Amino acid sequence: MRAGGGKEIFPLLTEFQNATTVNKEIIFMKKIRLLKSLLAITLVIALLVPPLSNYMRFPSVYAAGTFTDASLTISDSRAAATNVTYDFALTATSSAAIKQIDIYFCTAPSGACSAPTGFNTGTPTLDSDTISGTDRTVSKISGQNNTARVVVTTPATQDPTDFTMSFTGLTNQSTTNASIYARVTSYSDTGTTVLDDIVVASAILTAESIYVTADVQSTFTFAVAAVNSSDTVNGETTTITTTEATIPFGTLTAATPSVGAHDLTVVTNATNGYAVTVKALADPPLVDGSENIDIFTGTNASPSTWSEPAGTASSVNTGFFGYTTEDGELGTGTTGRFTATGGNKWAGFSTSPEELIYRATEIGGSGETTRVGWQTEVNSYQPPGTYTGTIVLVATPTY
Repeated sequence: MRAGGGKEIFPLLTEFQNATTVNKEIIFMKKIRLLKSLLAITLVIALLVPPLSNYMRFPSVYAAGTFTDASLTISDSRAAATNVTYDFALTATSSAAIKQIDIYFCTAPSGACSAPTGFNTGTPTLDSDTISGTDRTVSKISGQNNTARVVVTTPATQDPTDFTMSFTGLTNQSTTNASIYARVTSYSDTGTTVLDDIVVASAILTAESIYVTADVQSTFTFAVAAVNSSDTVNGETTTITTTEATIPFGTLTAATPSVGAHDLTVVTNATNGYAVTVKALADPPLVDGSENIDIFTGTNASPSTWSEPAGTASSVNTGFFGYTTEDGELGTGTTGRFTATGGNKWAGFSTSPEELIYRATEIGGSGETTRVGWQTEVNSYQPPGTYTGTIVLVATPTY
Protein backbone atom coordinates (compact mmCIF):
# COMPACT_ATOMS: atom_id res chain seq x y z
CA MET A 1 0.00 0.00 0.00
CA ARG A 2 1.27 3.46 -0.84
CA ALA A 3 2.14 5.88 1.91
CA GLY A 4 -0.88 7.82 2.91
CA GLY A 5 -3.08 5.26 1.14
CA GLY A 6 -5.53 5.47 4.01
CA LYS A 7 -6.41 9.00 2.95
CA GLU A 8 -7.57 7.94 -0.55
CA ILE A 9 -10.84 6.51 0.65
CA PHE A 10 -12.40 9.91 1.39
CA PRO A 11 -11.96 11.45 -2.14
CA LEU A 12 -13.41 8.24 -3.54
CA LEU A 13 -16.56 8.71 -1.51
CA THR A 14 -17.04 12.26 -2.86
CA GLU A 15 -16.36 11.10 -6.40
CA PHE A 16 -18.85 8.26 -6.00
CA GLN A 17 -21.63 10.65 -4.98
CA ASN A 18 -21.16 12.92 -8.04
CA ALA A 19 -20.52 10.23 -10.70
CA THR A 20 -22.85 8.79 -13.28
CA THR A 21 -24.06 5.20 -13.07
CA VAL A 22 -21.23 3.81 -15.23
CA ASN A 23 -18.65 5.82 -13.36
CA LYS A 24 -20.08 4.65 -10.01
CA GLU A 25 -19.37 1.06 -10.97
CA ILE A 26 -15.76 2.00 -11.77
CA ILE A 27 -15.39 3.86 -8.46
CA PHE A 28 -16.94 0.94 -6.54
CA MET A 29 -14.34 -1.44 -7.93
CA LYS A 30 -11.56 0.94 -6.83
CA LYS A 31 -12.95 0.92 -3.30
CA ILE A 32 -12.97 -2.89 -3.17
CA ARG A 33 -9.33 -3.02 -4.22
CA LEU A 34 -8.43 -0.39 -1.60
CA LEU A 35 -10.17 -2.32 1.24
CA LYS A 36 -8.33 -5.50 0.31
CA SER A 37 -5.01 -3.62 0.57
CA LEU A 38 -5.95 -2.24 4.01
CA LEU A 39 -6.87 -5.70 5.33
CA ALA A 40 -3.56 -7.16 4.14
CA ILE A 41 -1.56 -4.45 5.84
CA THR A 42 -3.52 -4.88 9.09
CA LEU A 43 -2.70 -8.61 9.12
CA VAL A 44 1.02 -7.91 8.60
CA ILE A 45 1.03 -5.41 11.47
CA ALA A 46 -0.70 -7.92 13.74
CA LEU A 47 1.99 -10.51 12.99
CA LEU A 48 4.86 -8.08 13.53
CA VAL A 49 3.72 -6.41 16.77
CA PRO A 50 4.67 -8.43 19.93
CA PRO A 51 1.96 -9.20 22.47
CA LEU A 52 1.09 -6.41 24.86
CA SER A 53 2.24 -8.51 27.79
CA ASN A 54 5.83 -7.96 26.56
CA TYR A 55 5.41 -4.26 27.20
CA MET A 56 3.15 -4.26 30.30
CA ARG A 57 3.63 -5.74 33.77
CA PHE A 58 0.62 -6.92 35.77
CA PRO A 59 0.49 -7.32 39.55
CA SER A 60 1.59 -10.80 40.87
CA VAL A 61 -1.18 -13.06 42.18
CA TYR A 62 -0.54 -15.81 44.80
CA ALA A 63 -2.10 -19.13 43.90
CA ALA A 64 -3.27 -21.35 46.78
CA GLY A 65 -0.78 -24.12 47.44
CA THR A 66 -0.47 -27.25 49.55
CA PHE A 67 1.69 -27.51 52.66
CA THR A 68 4.56 -29.99 52.28
CA ASP A 69 6.38 -32.11 54.87
CA ALA A 70 3.23 -31.91 56.96
CA SER A 71 2.60 -34.02 60.03
CA LEU A 72 0.52 -34.19 63.20
CA THR A 73 2.00 -35.85 66.28
CA ILE A 74 -0.05 -36.40 69.44
CA SER A 75 1.38 -37.08 72.90
CA ASP A 76 -1.25 -39.65 73.89
CA SER A 77 -3.21 -42.01 71.61
CA ARG A 78 -5.67 -43.25 74.23
CA ALA A 79 -9.33 -42.67 73.52
CA ALA A 80 -10.83 -39.87 75.67
CA ALA A 81 -7.38 -39.02 77.09
CA THR A 82 -7.22 -35.49 78.49
CA ASN A 83 -4.50 -32.84 78.51
CA VAL A 84 -3.06 -34.17 75.25
CA THR A 85 -0.53 -32.19 73.18
CA TYR A 86 -1.03 -31.92 69.39
CA ASP A 87 2.14 -30.94 67.50
CA PHE A 88 1.90 -29.73 63.89
CA ALA A 89 4.90 -29.49 61.53
CA LEU A 90 4.26 -27.76 58.20
CA THR A 91 6.23 -26.26 55.30
CA ALA A 92 4.62 -23.41 53.35
CA THR A 93 4.91 -23.25 49.56
CA SER A 94 6.03 -19.62 49.68
CA SER A 95 7.45 -17.12 52.13
CA ALA A 96 4.25 -15.07 52.10
CA ALA A 97 3.38 -13.73 55.56
CA ILE A 98 0.77 -15.82 57.35
CA LYS A 99 -1.96 -13.80 59.01
CA GLN A 100 -4.35 -16.58 60.02
CA ILE A 101 -4.44 -20.37 60.32
CA ASP A 102 -7.68 -22.32 60.70
CA ILE A 103 -7.79 -25.92 61.86
CA TYR A 104 -10.82 -28.20 61.74
CA PHE A 105 -10.64 -31.66 63.32
CA CYS A 106 -12.91 -34.06 61.45
CA THR A 107 -13.81 -37.73 61.23
CA ALA A 108 -13.02 -37.81 57.48
CA PRO A 109 -10.34 -36.18 55.29
CA SER A 110 -12.83 -34.52 52.92
CA GLY A 111 -16.46 -33.62 52.52
CA ALA A 112 -18.56 -32.12 55.28
CA CYS A 113 -16.56 -31.93 58.52
CA SER A 114 -18.13 -34.02 61.27
CA ALA A 115 -16.69 -33.37 64.71
CA PRO A 116 -15.15 -36.46 66.35
CA THR A 117 -17.20 -37.63 69.33
CA GLY A 118 -15.90 -36.26 72.60
CA PHE A 119 -13.05 -34.32 70.96
CA ASN A 120 -12.33 -30.87 72.38
CA THR A 121 -9.57 -28.36 71.71
CA GLY A 122 -10.11 -26.88 75.14
CA THR A 123 -9.30 -23.20 75.60
CA PRO A 124 -7.46 -23.69 73.06
CA THR A 125 -3.83 -23.05 74.02
CA LEU A 126 -0.95 -22.55 71.58
CA ASP A 127 1.93 -23.52 73.84
CA SER A 128 4.63 -22.76 71.27
CA ASP A 129 5.06 -22.03 67.55
CA THR A 130 7.59 -20.82 64.98
CA ILE A 131 5.22 -18.77 62.80
CA SER A 132 6.92 -15.53 61.73
CA GLY A 133 5.48 -12.36 63.16
CA THR A 134 4.61 -11.08 66.63
CA ASP A 135 1.68 -11.62 68.97
CA ARG A 136 -1.01 -14.26 68.49
CA THR A 137 -4.59 -14.78 69.46
CA VAL A 138 -5.97 -18.30 69.65
CA SER A 139 -9.64 -19.20 69.75
CA LYS A 140 -12.25 -21.67 68.61
CA ILE A 141 -13.96 -21.00 65.30
CA SER A 142 -17.55 -20.02 66.04
CA GLY A 143 -17.19 -21.75 69.40
CA GLN A 144 -16.90 -25.21 67.84
CA ASN A 145 -15.03 -27.71 70.04
CA ASN A 146 -13.34 -29.35 67.04
CA THR A 147 -11.63 -26.17 65.83
CA ALA A 148 -8.74 -23.83 66.53
CA ARG A 149 -7.87 -20.50 64.92
CA VAL A 150 -4.53 -18.72 65.19
CA VAL A 151 -4.36 -15.04 64.21
CA VAL A 152 -0.96 -13.34 64.00
CA THR A 153 -1.37 -9.72 65.09
CA THR A 154 1.69 -8.49 63.18
CA PRO A 155 2.58 -11.06 60.49
CA ALA A 156 5.98 -11.19 58.81
CA THR A 157 7.61 -12.93 55.87
CA GLN A 158 7.65 -16.64 56.73
CA ASP A 159 11.35 -17.41 57.10
CA PRO A 160 12.10 -20.25 57.10
CA THR A 161 9.04 -21.58 55.31
CA ASP A 162 8.80 -24.59 57.62
CA PHE A 163 7.16 -23.93 60.98
CA THR A 164 5.59 -25.72 63.92
CA MET A 165 2.60 -25.28 66.20
CA SER A 166 2.08 -27.04 69.54
CA PHE A 167 -1.39 -27.04 71.08
CA THR A 168 -1.85 -28.28 74.64
CA GLY A 169 -4.80 -29.27 76.79
CA LEU A 170 -6.80 -31.15 74.13
CA THR A 171 -9.14 -34.05 74.82
CA ASN A 172 -9.01 -37.00 72.43
CA GLN A 173 -12.11 -38.35 70.76
CA SER A 174 -13.86 -41.10 72.71
CA THR A 175 -14.30 -43.31 69.63
CA THR A 176 -11.75 -46.10 69.82
CA ASN A 177 -9.54 -47.38 67.01
CA ALA A 178 -10.39 -44.47 64.71
CA SER A 179 -8.47 -41.76 62.87
CA ILE A 180 -8.79 -38.06 63.43
CA TYR A 181 -8.16 -35.71 60.49
CA ALA A 182 -6.95 -32.14 60.89
CA ARG A 183 -7.78 -29.83 57.97
CA VAL A 184 -5.32 -26.94 58.09
CA THR A 185 -5.62 -23.74 56.02
CA SER A 186 -3.38 -20.67 56.11
CA TYR A 187 -4.39 -17.19 54.93
CA SER A 188 -2.55 -14.01 54.04
CA ASP A 189 -5.43 -12.10 55.59
CA THR A 190 -8.22 -12.86 58.04
CA GLY A 191 -9.80 -15.76 56.23
CA THR A 192 -10.21 -14.63 52.62
CA THR A 193 -7.03 -15.25 50.63
CA VAL A 194 -5.79 -18.83 50.99
CA LEU A 195 -2.05 -19.45 51.01
CA ASP A 196 -1.80 -23.21 51.72
CA ASP A 197 -3.94 -26.04 52.95
CA ILE A 198 -3.44 -29.68 53.90
CA VAL A 199 -5.11 -32.60 55.66
CA VAL A 200 -3.01 -34.43 58.27
CA ALA A 201 -4.12 -37.28 60.48
CA SER A 202 -3.41 -39.25 63.62
CA ALA A 203 -4.87 -42.40 65.14
CA ILE A 204 -6.75 -42.84 68.39
CA LEU A 205 -6.59 -46.33 69.88
CA THR A 206 -8.39 -47.85 72.86
CA ALA A 207 -8.73 -46.25 76.27
CA GLU A 208 -5.49 -48.02 77.22
CA SER A 209 -3.80 -47.49 73.82
CA ILE A 210 -1.87 -50.74 74.31
CA TYR A 211 -2.37 -52.05 77.81
CA VAL A 212 0.90 -53.46 79.10
CA THR A 213 1.31 -55.79 82.06
CA ALA A 214 4.54 -57.03 83.54
CA ASP A 215 5.27 -58.70 86.83
CA VAL A 216 8.49 -57.87 88.64
CA GLN A 217 9.28 -60.32 91.40
CA SER A 218 10.19 -58.92 94.78
CA THR A 219 13.83 -59.40 95.65
CA PHE A 220 15.14 -59.49 99.19
CA THR A 221 18.15 -61.02 100.86
CA PHE A 222 19.44 -60.54 104.39
CA ALA A 223 22.92 -61.73 105.27
CA VAL A 224 24.89 -61.71 108.52
CA ALA A 225 28.69 -61.71 108.22
CA ALA A 226 31.27 -62.19 110.95
CA VAL A 227 33.74 -59.49 111.99
CA ASN A 228 37.23 -60.22 113.26
CA SER A 229 38.78 -59.04 116.50
CA SER A 230 40.88 -55.88 116.48
CA ASP A 231 38.40 -54.27 114.11
CA THR A 232 36.08 -51.45 115.12
CA VAL A 233 32.35 -50.91 115.57
CA ASN A 234 30.97 -47.42 116.17
CA GLY A 235 34.32 -46.28 117.54
CA GLU A 236 34.90 -49.29 119.81
CA THR A 237 37.61 -51.90 119.11
CA THR A 238 36.40 -55.47 118.81
CA THR A 239 38.01 -58.01 121.16
CA ILE A 240 36.52 -61.21 119.74
CA THR A 241 35.89 -62.77 116.35
CA THR A 242 32.26 -63.60 115.71
CA THR A 243 30.75 -66.22 113.43
CA GLU A 244 27.71 -65.82 111.23
CA ALA A 245 25.45 -67.30 113.90
CA THR A 246 27.24 -66.76 117.22
CA ILE A 247 28.74 -64.17 119.51
CA PRO A 248 31.39 -66.17 121.40
CA PHE A 249 32.39 -63.78 124.17
CA GLY A 250 34.49 -66.53 125.77
CA THR A 251 35.75 -66.24 129.33
CA LEU A 252 34.95 -62.87 130.85
CA THR A 253 37.28 -61.02 133.16
CA ALA A 254 35.90 -58.53 135.66
CA ALA A 255 36.11 -54.90 134.59
CA THR A 256 37.20 -55.93 131.09
CA PRO A 257 34.60 -55.36 128.32
CA SER A 258 34.23 -57.97 125.57
CA VAL A 259 33.17 -56.55 122.20
CA GLY A 260 32.05 -58.30 119.01
CA ALA A 261 30.37 -57.17 115.77
CA HIS A 262 28.50 -58.32 112.66
CA ASP A 263 28.01 -56.81 109.21
CA LEU A 264 24.35 -56.92 108.16
CA THR A 265 23.74 -56.73 104.39
CA VAL A 266 20.34 -56.14 102.84
CA VAL A 267 19.61 -56.39 99.09
CA THR A 268 16.11 -55.51 97.94
CA ASN A 269 14.16 -53.77 95.18
CA ALA A 270 11.60 -52.49 97.68
CA THR A 271 10.79 -48.90 96.71
CA ASN A 272 10.29 -47.72 100.29
CA GLY A 273 13.37 -49.23 101.85
CA TYR A 274 13.56 -51.64 104.76
CA ALA A 275 14.08 -51.93 108.48
CA VAL A 276 16.07 -54.29 110.73
CA THR A 277 15.05 -54.82 114.34
CA VAL A 278 16.70 -56.57 117.26
CA LYS A 279 15.30 -58.18 120.41
CA ALA A 280 16.30 -60.66 123.10
CA LEU A 281 14.23 -63.77 123.63
CA ALA A 282 14.29 -63.30 127.37
CA ASP A 283 14.88 -60.74 130.09
CA PRO A 284 17.48 -61.13 131.46
CA PRO A 285 19.08 -61.85 128.07
CA LEU A 286 21.91 -64.13 129.33
CA VAL A 287 21.32 -66.76 132.01
CA ASP A 288 22.87 -69.77 133.68
CA GLY A 289 20.25 -71.43 135.84
CA SER A 290 19.17 -68.88 138.41
CA GLU A 291 22.02 -66.48 137.68
CA ASN A 292 22.03 -63.89 134.90
CA ILE A 293 23.69 -61.03 133.13
CA ASP A 294 21.33 -58.04 132.87
CA ILE A 295 20.54 -55.65 130.05
CA PHE A 296 22.66 -52.51 129.74
CA THR A 297 21.17 -49.36 131.24
CA GLY A 298 21.07 -47.34 128.01
CA THR A 299 17.90 -47.63 125.88
CA ASN A 300 17.17 -47.68 122.18
CA ALA A 301 15.47 -44.29 122.46
CA SER A 302 18.33 -42.88 124.51
CA PRO A 303 21.54 -44.90 124.12
CA SER A 304 24.48 -43.98 126.33
CA THR A 305 28.22 -44.39 126.57
CA TRP A 306 29.18 -47.77 127.91
CA SER A 307 29.72 -48.02 131.66
CA GLU A 308 30.81 -50.98 133.78
CA PRO A 309 28.27 -52.67 136.04
CA ALA A 310 28.29 -51.45 139.65
CA GLY A 311 25.96 -53.95 141.38
CA THR A 312 27.06 -55.67 144.57
CA ALA A 313 24.31 -58.26 144.90
CA SER A 314 24.68 -61.48 142.94
CA SER A 315 23.24 -61.19 139.41
CA VAL A 316 21.76 -57.74 140.12
CA ASN A 317 23.52 -55.31 137.78
CA THR A 318 26.76 -57.20 138.25
CA GLY A 319 26.93 -57.83 134.51
CA PHE A 320 25.64 -55.94 131.42
CA PHE A 321 24.87 -56.97 127.85
CA GLY A 322 24.06 -54.40 125.17
CA TYR A 323 24.19 -53.46 121.46
CA THR A 324 25.10 -50.58 119.17
CA THR A 325 24.65 -49.66 115.48
CA GLU A 326 26.56 -47.55 113.00
CA ASP A 327 23.32 -46.50 111.28
CA GLY A 328 23.06 -42.72 111.53
CA GLU A 329 19.66 -42.49 109.79
CA LEU A 330 17.24 -44.29 112.09
CA GLY A 331 13.58 -43.69 111.34
CA THR A 332 12.19 -42.98 114.82
CA GLY A 333 13.32 -40.64 117.56
CA THR A 334 16.70 -38.94 117.15
CA THR A 335 17.96 -40.38 113.88
CA GLY A 336 21.67 -40.37 114.72
CA ARG A 337 21.35 -41.18 118.40
CA PHE A 338 23.84 -44.08 118.36
CA THR A 339 26.46 -42.24 116.29
CA ALA A 340 26.13 -38.61 117.41
CA THR A 341 28.83 -36.81 119.38
CA GLY A 342 31.61 -39.23 118.62
CA GLY A 343 29.43 -42.35 118.56
CA ASN A 344 30.11 -45.31 120.84
CA LYS A 345 26.58 -45.26 122.30
CA TRP A 346 24.94 -48.48 123.54
CA ALA A 347 21.50 -49.74 124.49
CA GLY A 348 20.20 -52.68 126.51
CA PHE A 349 18.01 -55.32 124.87
CA SER A 350 14.25 -55.51 125.06
CA THR A 351 12.03 -58.51 124.44
CA SER A 352 10.15 -56.36 121.92
CA PRO A 353 11.71 -55.56 118.50
CA GLU A 354 13.66 -52.30 118.51
CA GLU A 355 15.08 -50.33 115.60
CA LEU A 356 18.61 -51.26 114.58
CA ILE A 357 18.76 -50.16 110.89
CA TYR A 358 16.25 -48.13 108.87
CA ARG A 359 15.92 -46.89 105.29
CA ALA A 360 12.93 -45.00 103.91
CA THR A 361 13.91 -45.10 100.23
CA GLU A 362 15.01 -47.58 97.60
CA ILE A 363 18.58 -48.78 98.12
CA GLY A 364 19.30 -50.20 94.66
CA GLY A 365 20.26 -53.61 93.42
CA SER A 366 23.69 -53.74 95.02
CA GLY A 367 22.23 -53.40 98.51
CA GLU A 368 23.96 -51.91 101.54
CA THR A 369 25.86 -53.11 104.59
CA THR A 370 25.65 -51.75 108.12
CA ARG A 371 27.84 -52.79 111.04
CA VAL A 372 26.28 -53.50 114.44
CA GLY A 373 28.04 -54.38 117.69
CA TRP A 374 27.60 -56.38 120.89
CA GLN A 375 29.23 -55.77 124.25
CA THR A 376 29.21 -57.46 127.64
CA GLU A 377 31.03 -56.79 130.87
CA VAL A 378 30.90 -58.19 134.44
CA ASN A 379 32.32 -57.10 137.78
CA SER A 380 33.75 -59.18 140.57
CA TYR A 381 30.32 -59.85 142.08
CA GLN A 382 29.05 -61.77 139.01
CA PRO A 383 28.60 -65.47 139.87
CA PRO A 384 30.60 -67.93 137.77
CA GLY A 385 28.84 -69.94 135.11
CA THR A 386 28.24 -70.48 131.43
CA TYR A 387 25.75 -67.83 130.38
CA THR A 388 23.78 -68.22 127.17
CA GLY A 389 20.95 -66.51 125.42
CA THR A 390 19.51 -65.68 122.03
CA ILE A 391 19.00 -62.41 120.21
CA VAL A 392 16.78 -62.18 117.16
CA LEU A 393 17.34 -59.98 114.08
CA VAL A 394 14.41 -59.35 111.75
CA ALA A 395 14.70 -57.53 108.39
CA THR A 396 11.52 -56.21 106.76
CA PRO A 397 11.32 -54.60 103.27
CA THR A 398 8.67 -51.98 102.57
CA TYR A 399 7.23 -52.06 99.01
